[in-house]
Amino acid sequence: MARNLKPKDYMSDTIYFRPVIPLLLALIAGIVLGSWIPGHRLQTGFIISLCVVLIVFFILKQKDALLLPLILFVAVGYLSIQPWLIPKLPSNHIVHFRDTHPWEIVGVIDNRPVATRSRLKFILRTETLSAKKTSFAVTGKIRVTVSGNIPRLFRGDRVALVSKIRSIQNFKNPGGFDYKRYMAFKGVRASAYVAGERLTIRKRRIKKGLGRLIDDARSSICSLIEKAGSTESQGVLKALIVGDRDSIPPALREAFNRAGVGHLLAISGLHIGIVATWAFFSLAWLLSYCKPLLRHAWSKKAAVVLSMIPVFAYGLLAGMSPSTQRAVIMITIFLLTFLFEREHDLVNTLALAAMLILIIDPPALFSISFQLSFAAVLVIIYSLSRVPNPWLSDQNRMLKPKFLLIKQKLFSFFAASFFAITGTIPLLMLYFNQVSLAGFFVNIIIVPLIGFMVVPLGLLAVFLYPLSAFGASVFLKTGAAVLSPALGIVKFFAKLPYAAVKTVTPTYFEIGLYYLLFWALLNFKRMRPTLAAEQNLPDAEKRTRRMFMGKELFRTAGRHKIARIIVAIVIIAAIADTFYWMHQRFWHADLRVTVIDVGHGSSALLELPEGYNIMIDGGGFSNNAIFDIGARIVAPLLWRKNIKSIETLILSHPNSDHLNGLIYIAENFDVKEVWTNNQAAGTSGYDKFMTAIEKNSIHLPAFKTLPRLHAINGVRLEILHPPVDFADKSKREWWRDLNNNSLVIKVTLGSKSFLFPGDIKARAETELIAATGDHLSSTILIAPHHGSKTSSSGVFLDRVNPDVVIISSGWKSRFGFPHQPVLDRYKQRGAHIFETALHGAVTMTTDGRSITIKSAITDENQHIPQKRGIEGLKIEILTF
Repeated sequence: MARNLKPKDYMSDTIYFRPVIPLLLALIAGIVLGSWIPGHRLQTGFIISLCVVLIVFFILKQKDALLLPLILFVAVGYLSIQPWLIPKLPSNHIVHFRDTHPWEIVGVIDNRPVATRSRLKFILRTETLSAKKTSFAVTGKIRVTVSGNIPRLFRGDRVALVSKIRSIQNFKNPGGFDYKRYMAFKGVRASAYVAGERLTIRKRRIKKGLGRLIDDARSSICSLIEKAGSTESQGVLKALIVGDRDSIPPALREAFNRAGVGHLLAISGLHIGIVATWAFFSLAWLLSYCKPLLRHAWSKKAAVVLSMIPVFAYGLLAGMSPSTQRAVIMITIFLLTFLFEREHDLVNTLALAAMLILIIDPPALFSISFQLSFAAVLVIIYSLSRVPNPWLSDQNRMLKPKFLLIKQKLFSFFAASFFAITGTIPLLMLYFNQVSLAGFFVNIIIVPLIGFMVVPLGLLAVFLYPLSAFGASVFLKTGAAVLSPALGIVKFFAKLPYAAVKTVTPTYFEIGLYYLLFWALLNFKRMRPTLAAEQNLPDAEKRTRRMFMGKELFRTAGRHKIARIIVAIVIIAAIADTFYWMHQRFWHADLRVTVIDVGHGSSALLELPEGYNIMIDGGGFSNNAIFDIGARIVAPLLWRKNIKSIETLILSHPNSDHLNGLIYIAENFDVKEVWTNNQAAGTSGYDKFMTAIEKNSIHLPAFKTLPRLHAINGVRLEILHPPVDFADKSKREWWRDLNNNSLVIKVTLGSKSFLFPGDIKARAETELIAATGDHLSSTILIAPHHGSKTSSSGVFLDRVNPDVVIISSGWKSRFGFPHQPVLDRYKQRGAHIFETALHGAVTMTTDGRSITIKSAITDENQHIPQKRGIEGLKIEILTF
């Protein structure tokens, strides 16, 4: 008898059609809400208690709770993320001793130390602090970076080091990566830097048991790998088998990324899934010869259970990193579903795996590997359910079974590769700003070679190693032999001119539109369920099957109509979004200046009317191999603004804190012209910058021929310093060093102006005043030389007479910038003061009559002038 559904019953059936999915979405919503608005623990606890009481009440009354479980899971998700965002730390936690004086820190290395160039990084679980003959116990983890003469360190070593304990700081730019939160999710809330000579090993590898055994096994296997194949093959084998990517050359890693197979180098769901698949089918084949298991139909179930052994063994051997842990949990849940007799829903199973991972580790939601893994699997499962396999149609049933099965499997493999790539494109653009155009073809070739040959051979070597080192070596050398041509294929595709393209950063709105359109296109064509092979079924089962298919047909027809509506909505929204960005990039009439937070250094982006972009300096550290400001800070900010071309790069002077961030921009952006004073510096950074200019055919005019005045779309750019003949004068005037020879640029729109003086000092300021007089007056001054006491002389400030001063400097700079006497001089003249170290990036927008200033971070100690009012100046303190 058909059940008469009431509206609320229909709603309940609709919401909980796949029960885990709505609960998972509610949990995710709670975690996201908790990360946006943290702190309301008491209220959330009350909501959880109320929901539990009401749900129990409705169960006893045999009534539907409807939305109460969803509210409960939102509250649980909110509460679950709070310990990482607003932790309750004990009084002896390491955070209470940050940013003071050097300490002797004793602790145990908590992870496998990672070598990066000339440095070694690890997490230290602190035990004691000592200073001035006093010592006390502490708790908490710190990130330690060791440079210089680095001793060989292992997880479990107890070490002592002398260093300051530093707060973890972000580069505070709009939409920038939140490194502080990233480390907090790892339980790390401080950092320390130490030279190798000031680090001593108190005791080697104090940990015993399984962890010690696994570490020893990893070391032995790495030593064995180092005897197989080329250096490149050894590095990739270590990454695939034990999760150690340190030995992969940077050029090879970039080749993998450009070819679209970089995901193979990080052990994730794909690797664990391949191991599980290989183990399951191998064991199922072996157990098919066991008659007792066949008699009870247990062979496949036994294969499922036994498959978990290599899955967990592989995860442990790979170090059980967070991404590996998530992959093991996900694959284990999928394997367990095969133990049940009834048919299971793959999407519901995937949601169950995601829910379990988020319950165990709520911060996993913000992990790139979590998002990519689940997005790829979800898109594959759903897409394959909506796109019919052409080799399953009735007209192909006459083909030979083996031949037909091969074609079906090949179609599924190609389709899965295609949908995995297309389904993760927005996330790759969001996090990596790069899409591989060769990825589909390379994955089809490389995934089978590495996944179904190299990885199994490596695992066979691991299992064989305790019995025969020679046999294990044979398997590893065979794997290296297979890997060698695979690496050749990767490098071949990576070298193609358009193997990969750099992209702008999509907004969350645009990502939502993409996935809506993706879903709509999959459901655009109406699919009619097939009734093939129904003739052999009993009449009762036929009726049940047809009733089910009728419901499915109804759902399909509804999806078909909704899909058409969504396509229309997405097209309209995409057009509106295009117009928005056209206005933001090309149709605006104002001048926008952003002083970027690049730590100790200087960099500013000028967005002129009609989309003309200028960048003055790029910041930078002394060694880009350690941290590339251009690649990690400046370029992402440009991509978030949908900027891929820079009309003019201006290098004020070739010191690394102004130059090195421009190298990546010159190499990867469409740069039309570079302005410099042509003064060379004997550094590798300067050489790389010149090489990038030559390689990309960027126009580099001679300083003597460079016009001193430029009018661009209503904006005046003037080069005020140095003199045209400064190079000749430098030979006889000792004070003309790199800093004093900085380009000084004045930018004017209407009555508002900005002065960029580079790193000039007092002597150059005097020369500048003599050359320009009252023309030096500017509304906004970028503090010369980061607020050093050698600059910003009183007479210079009197001539500039700025309403606002922007100081670009690092947090607690080792040079002490900005110096207090300089700050006092700014305050005495009634200027607003912004420091990138305190306020983050500062964005100024002017139409030539007024200026609006927005900073990323508010500061209670910000100086607000009492001496004078400033006409046409509006200051906003915003959190980007």
